[in-house]
Amino acid sequence: MKGHLSKRWVISLAVIFALLLITLLVIRYHGTWQLAQDKVFSRAALVDQVRRHRAIDILLVVPLLICFSIIPGAPVATISVVAGICCGKVLGATLNIVGITLGNLIAQRLFGRVTDRKNVKPSKLVDDIEKMRHPLLGVIIGYTIPFIPTSLVSLAAVKTEVTPRQLALATFVGSIPTAVIYACGGDELIKAHFGNAVGVIAIALLLVGLLWVIRHDRLAAKAD
Repeated sequence: MKGHLSKRWVISLAVIFALLLITLLVIRYHGTWQLAQDKVFSRAALVDQVRRHRAIDILLVVPLLICFSIIPGAPVATISVVAGICCGKVLGATLNIVGITLGNLIAQRLFGRVTDRKNVKPSKLVDDIEKMRHPLLGVIIGYTIPFIPTSLVSLAAVKTEVTPRQLALATFVGSIPTAVIYACGGDELIKAHFGNAVGVIAIALLLVGLLWVIRHDRLAAKAD
């Protein structure tokens, strides 16, 4: 019972902190919302306005990504795309990698300490990764594929019998592709390069096919 209360407290604090950060972001970009609603505006001016105070963005976006990675079901992709919109491809991807990786590592420690496995709802993805012949590969792929809740992958990660250093490296490597994809997508959207944005989305959808690798590796382990 104590473990469950601890988990609820951590998630509740993450939710409260995330709401505070979102409020600050909305206030900070109030002028940008007004500019975007103007029927006659320069897109270059809009991009310049969005990316004017990057130091503040770093202080807001990274903690928000960490919070969203901890909160089960929170749309990490949304904040990652916002990072690309506000900071561009390179800085946005860097912030995404740092925030998502740290958030996933914190989520793993949280699940590892307070999760009661008897009361965890079953998930095919968690079960598949846990029973793979190469579970570290499953963790990397799980974090790599967009649209999969990172909380599920973090839960699967703590059930694998690997060293903390190996798990940390797998988490970092797996967080890079989605971080870059979301940042590039956000950058293309703010610049109205919709054709490029569609291409980024297509790449993200193709990565879903990596689920086959997880299931195939699990079947191979089962055959052994």
